[in-house]
Amino acid sequence: MNEVFFWIIYYLLLMTIFVRAIYSVIKKKQIPLAMIAILIIISVPMVSLMNSIGRPLEMNEFEFLAREFKQGALWAIFTIAGYLYLLVWFILSLKK
Repeated sequence: MNEVFFWIIYYLLLMTIFVRAIYSVIKKKQIPLAMIAILIIISVPMVSLMNSIGRPLEMNEFEFLAREFKQGALWAIFTIAGYLYLLVWFILSLKK
């Protein structure tokens, strides 16, 4: 149940950020930053999914991402940087 709740929140947040980015592009506000957000929203979940397919069964996705990040895996660095960008962009876009 908790896992389902997490994924619902995760996808709702991604959808909200995506809609906000599209809105910014339509209103011609922060177009380059919004376009980067759109690309990240599309690419980061795909990269994360593709690389998490081979994870050990005893680890959840977050534990695997953290382990791979500590080991310096490029995909994990890209994923974490992408999520940080989305978080910062979303917060800043709400303030404007």
